[in-house]
Amino acid sequence: MYYETLVALHGVLDRYPWASHVTCDAHGSEIYDLAMRRAEAYGWYSTGGWTYKYQGWGEARIVQDPGRWADCLAGGDWTQDGKVRELAWMSAEIPDDVREPRLPLLHVTRILSDAVNRIGRVRFTGLHAVLPLHELVGDASDDLRAMRRWFALTDPSTSVPVSVTVAAGPAMRGKETAVCGAISERLGDIAEAEVAAGRLDMSGMADVDGEHGYNKGRERGVLRFACRVPEWSVDAAVWLVEVVGDALRAAECAEQVVVTASPASPSLTTEVQLG
Repeated sequence: MYYETLVALHGVLDRYPWASHVTCDAHGSEIYDLAMRRAEAYGWYSTGGWTYKYQGWGEARIVQDPGRWADCLAGGDWTQDGKVRELAWMSAEIPDDVREPRLPLLHVTRILSDAVNRIGRVRFTGLHAVLPLHELVGDASDDLRAMRRWFALTDPSTSVPVSVTVAAGPAMRGKETAVCGAISERLGDIAEAEVAAGRLDMSGMADVDGEHGYNKGRERGVLRFACRVPEWSVDAAVWLVEVVGDALRAAECAEQVVVTASPASPSLTTEVQLG
């Protein structure tokens, strides 16, 4: 048996002239091929999922590697009209008998970002992720603290407002304050979070039909938070989404949720070029 997580990058892609022949649609093979090529280069993809043989202890042993997954699908929208699009998405299946406190969100997001940046200039405007929280076990606090220390190495006089939403089931209704407190605790003193009092700026998220979780999740109850983080980047968005997911677990959320993160002002989005 497997459970599935999904990550999607939103933004504007300006393709390089030499890459104009590379095409992609909602279930296009091009983004899949690019992503898998990058994943294999990192050593993050395996048909064996989260297990592999390690020879370093004198004999072969099967160990778990939370940077790997078993199977996946990918697609994206590379329409060249200057509008925010769901540039790349990937779903990853992970064996349900191999449970960890974290999902491979950073790994999947990294290879998607590398893939689209390989064929053009990208203005990254948002991230959404489908998180099967009920399949996670263990404590991710040490990892989240390490990530927080990394993002603390930024100009303390600058911060970026970010809109965060959580699509969850009825069990989370009325728990915005508790979840927000857990988010703030995990962000520490380098970032802020509060329950959104008014309408959030969601202009950084493409208007997709929900096949990959975003709008479909909005049909359920939505928790809304206004956050400030030290920077807006792919890595910072993943950190924020992971923090929110861990805060939901602390609030006894044990279901599949959809978390989005996007800058509260389009002018604060960044052009991301990697590799």
